[in-house]
This record gives sequence, structure tokens and C-alpha cells, in this order.
Amino acid sequence: MDADWDAYARLSGPAPSPKREAFAAAVIPLLARAAPLPDPAAIPPREWLLGTRLVRRFVSLLVAPGGVGKSALALASAASLAAGRNILDEHVHHSVPTWVLNLEDPADEAHRRLAALMRLHGIADAELAGRLFLHHGRERRVVLAEQDGFGPVAYPDRDAVREEARAHGIGLIVVDPFVKSHALQENDNGQMDAAATAWAEIADATGAAVLLVHHTRKAGANGPDLGAEAARGAKSLTDAARSAGILSAMTPAEAEQLGVSPAERWRHVRLDDAKANLAPLAAARWFRLATVALGNATPAYPHGDQVAAIEPWRPASPWAAHSPADLNRVLDQIAAGPGHGFLYAPNRRGRVQSRWAGDVLMQRLGVNEAQAAALVETWLRSGLLTRKSYRDLDQRRWRTGVAVDNSRRPDIPNPKETAP
Repeated sequence: MDADWDAYARLSGPAPSPKREAFAAAVIPLLARAAPLPDPAAIPPREWLLGTRLVRRFVSLLVAPGGVGKSALALASAASLAAGRNILDEHVHHSVPTWVLNLEDPADEAHRRLAALMRLHGIADAELAGRLFLHHGRERRVVLAEQDGFGPVAYPDRDAVREEARAHGIGLIVVDPFVKSHALQENDNGQMDAAATAWAEIADATGAAVLLVHHTRKAGANGPDLGAEAARGAKSLTDAARSAGILSAMTPAEAEQLGVSPAERWRHVRLDDAKANLAPLAAARWFRLATVALGNATPAYPHGDQVAAIEPWRPASPWAAHSPADLNRVLDQIAAGPGHGFLYAPNRRGRVQSRWAGDVLMQRLGVNEAQAAALVETWLRSGLLTRKSYRDLDQRRWRTGVAVDNSRRPDIPNPKETAP
């Protein structure tokens, strides 16, 4: 049946044709089959490979503006699965051979990026030997789908990719960038569906996960709010993917809140789930682009190459340097209020700027304004701080302030209980 399906698939295209329909009727008859109604416990679970981003037999999408680090993240994902190492703070469910189709860069540049990644994470050659495969588009193009004029879509390299993946037991195919893997119209829904379907058929035929690396619609597009629709071209591409991640640069506001200096902001990127048909949406995750020296100096280039490689990054918590006793002293001051019968305000705006609760955090804990605002909001959400209406006797009006719920204060260890 595989051979029959392969022959039928070679006739497939974005529009039906008499030849295709006749072939389908003869080889793959359309039958109404009764649902098997299986025992749920007997259904095999989805075969996740890396976290909940990459899963066997499905296409995933990674979308980002140029220069943000999507190629670095895609390469690291492939290396993580090939080596069976959790280098991205994502669980490796199964270690599998991986194949990166780098369709844009020359071989030397791809080798630099891989060497930098291996140095950064201490990956030995033996961990990737025979398990990570690289293809360079400058040496040979890969064209999975193309169209000559108004004729049917052709699939010149589909069979070759499928058979190579089968021959090497490939579990993940990275296509970077997706736009270089076809010669179709990006804004044509039918043609983009044909290209995406071709990759999905390879995923199904080989049992591999396929990761398509793609650009955003605009050079300035940034941030998770755009969702999967940020992807450039026709919407049918994102519709075909079963998961989509949006990689975006850290904004100035995020840098201020997370305590990252303006000079270091460019290194930090944020990954958001924009679409997750097979798993719940995950919380945003942060990565950092480290600069790795390759140690390849020559007399002509005495400093050698400095190459970016990606690593997971977690913002330092403003709480980390402060004990429960420190935090309770802050809460004591907030509970006492700024004097004259006022309470501290939950927000900094208007005439309450001089009595905002965040000012206490800034003075006592040394955090910046954005961090203070985030901490006040965290305490309000947790119920440690509550909004309370009170009467401003000077202005003869009601105002909103904050009160402290003492039952939710941080616990201070009892020295007698913690002594050895």
C-alpha cells in the first residue's frame, strides 16, 4: 500500500485533476468505515520528542524576525535530541538522529554555529557523531515543491528527502528557512498548503518531527501578541502546523523589569507558544545568545571567530537577595501607610505618585520602578496586598489604597527550630 500511496501522492497538487481522481478511485477507494471505538487506555500516546514543541509525524513552526536567533534555537533543538541532552531546559523524551537542512548559509558558517553551540554546552564530538546530519543549501538546493506557470505543483525533492530520512532513522528534520525549500507563491493559500502538506507527508512517512523555520510578515513585527499570524505569507502555512513558536527580541520595557542592561538586551530572546493544537499553551521562556570564541585565530585574523550560540536564561528574581525578615519590614511600612491617614496606593498615577506602594520597595529593596510595579502586582494577585477604600479627610473623597493581609506574610524561621 505504501508504494500505491507514494504513486498517488506524486499526482497530488493544490487542485484536483481527472488523472488524480481516477488514480485515487482505483487504488485508494473511498469507504465509510465504522469508528473502532477503542479503549482509551489502549491508544498509544503522542510521541513527543522535545518538550511539547516537537512531536513525531507532525509539522511545527518557529517564527521570528531576522537576526533574533531562530536558527540558533533550531540548531540547538536538533543537537539536544541528537545528543540526548537537555541543553534548552526542555525535556528530551527520546534521543533521535536529526537532520538540519540549512538552506541559506555556506558550509563553513553552519560549522561555526555548531562548533560554538558544542563549546558552550560542553557537547563532545562522540555525542553527535553519526547522529546529527547537516545539509548546506549553497552546495545543493532542496526544492520540495515548485510550479511551472499554471501547471500542477511538482515535488522534485520530496522522495529524496523521505528516503534519506528513512535510511538514517532521522527523528527530526529542521528546514531553515522554509522559504528556501519551495518555489511557490508565499501569499497563495493553495500553494502554501501544498508545500506544508508535502512536509507533513514526509513527517508521516518517516515518523519524524519536522520543524519549519520561518520569518515574520514585517521586519518590525515583534512580540507574542501577534500570535501565529505573525508568520509571513499565506495563513494556510500556520493552519497546517500543529504547533507554532514565536521568537521575539526582549523589549526595552522587559529589560527594565527583568534587570537587564540596555547593552545586554539584544542577547535576550523570548519564546512564546502561538499555537498548540496537541498540548496546552506553555508559559513564555527566555533564552540568551552567548558569544563563543572558537579559538581559530590565524596570523591574518589574530582574534579568530566570535559566534553566537543559544542557552536557556531565567531572569534573576528581585526576591532572591532578600530574606523573609526584609520583606516583612517592607510590609510593615506599607501597612503603616505614608502618614496623615493615607494608605499607600496600588498604582503610580496622578496625585498618588508620592505615596505609591512601589516606592517603598524601591527604597528598601533597591529594585527599579518596573520591578517594583511587578512585585506590587504579584502581591495583589496573591492576596498578600488587598485594595481597600478609605476616606481622604482633606479632600473629602474616597480613595483606594492597599492593606496587608497578615495571614499571607512570608514566614520567618524560628531560630530554635532551625538550630542544629
